[in-house]
Amino acid sequence: MTEKCVLAEAGLDENHIADYLAGRPDFFVRHPQLLEQLHLPHEQRGSVSLVEARMERQRQRIHQLEEEITQLMTVAGENERIFRVYLDLYPRLFDCRSPAELEQRIAHALRERLRVTAVRLVPDARWCSLPQAQPGEQLEKLYRERMAGQDVYLGRLGREEKQRLFGDTLVNSCALIRIGLQGEMGLLAFGSADSSHYRSGMDTLIIRQLAGFLALLLPRMVEHEHA
Repeated sequence: MTEKCVLAEAGLDENHIADYLAGRPDFFVRHPQLLEQLHLPHEQRGSVSLVEARMERQRQRIHQLEEEITQLMTVAGENERIFRVYLDLYPRLFDCRSPAELEQRIAHALRERLRVTAVRLVPDARWCSLPQAQPGEQLEKLYRERMAGQDVYLGRLGREEKQRLFGDTLVNSCALIRIGLQGEMGLLAFGSADSSHYRSGMDTLIIRQLAGFLALLLPRMVEHEHA
């Protein structure tokens, strides 16, 4: 007679037994002999007692937690390094006198310390008449097709989009950040040769802060350029 038949004759099934044991966590405390009598199949050792199986699961869980902690520490260390790069950069941006100089300072810091391949600071021609400004309709098209009402886009671009923003520089992933409340001042673009460097779901707090900082500096520089 099979195990299921025996359980059926007793008016039980596996779910009843599981529910019974789950509701009585002290069951094996009151019946300790069962811990040694009951065995579970084991890939390497054939079978093990419930005590050994539980210890094995605890060891696996501890190992998993150790790996998770290591990963968290690695991420925290990388985030701290990135934060320090931007923290060192901000005071140096105050000395810049033009958007072009801002772009150069940012590009130098990020290329040297964060493996960012290219940086573009693109003012909107509707907001200012600087030589490096791009036509507003081109930026508006990029906002509409890539950013869909969002302030930041992380991911890949089409060939023409990459060419327009980064020229012939090898860029396989990018970050696009609007400057200004509605992106009216322009666009800040980062490009990386690494296709996974910028990807959806990444934290954007630091690059948003940089865009906010530029939104405060750019009006003063535009006035200086036209003075």
